[in-house]
Amino acid sequence: MFSRSEVNNYIVELLRFDLAHGRQPGTWYKYHNHVYGVGYLAQKIAEMLGNLDPEKAWVFGVMHDAGKMYEPFQQRFHGIVGYELFMDKDIDIAKINLSHSFYFNKLPEYEKVEKMFFGKREDYEFAQNLFMSADVSEYDKLIQLCDCLVNCNGFVTLQQRADEFAMRNNLPVPMRLSEDLLKLKEYFDYKLGCDIYSLYSKISSDFMLTSGNDYK
Repeated sequence: MFSRSEVNNYIVELLRFDLAHGRQPGTWYKYHNHVYGVGYLAQKIAEMLGNLDPEKAWVFGVMHDAGKMYEPFQQRFHGIVGYELFMDKDIDIAKINLSHSFYFNKLPEYEKVEKMFFGKREDYEFAQNLFMSADVSEYDKLIQLCDCLVNCNGFVTLQQRADEFAMRNNLPVPMRLSEDLLKLKEYFDYKLGCDIYSLYSKISSDFMLTSGNDYK
């Protein structure tokens, strides 16, 4: 498994790549705060559950969007890009990159996600076959939920994330996705014995960057 220093080094290299390819300086917080927020929230939930490795949860959380910055250059879904980047380095990180966008590892019909896959049906079929050959892990479900509870400014509710999605894409979150997200939250609320939102105040915000700052 990747160490924290290896994860942090990867994120720094990703920043350098993105700045060299047109990212406006001072805007890195949008990516940084999301992935580290997912990592720390996943770690906190794993600590409380007791049956998941908090360190592994943190690594998966921070690395779930490892292929995101390469997506526009490769014109391929970032989950596929991340999977291919790490399949020979850490297969668990590779799988999390692919699974984090699909709740309970369920793929919609190709026509509904064709744009997400940049029209590459072969990538869609690869993901479909991978999901069919393996069970949905607790880490899959954990990162899928945490990914929807953190934006560039910190921890949010599912409703706030849905509103943000609707505003950014000028369309509402599909009903099927909303239902699956609620099921994920209810699943972890039950296992934790509390509302996940109540954990936000227990997580330090020291990891956060502010607008205008690309480095800690």
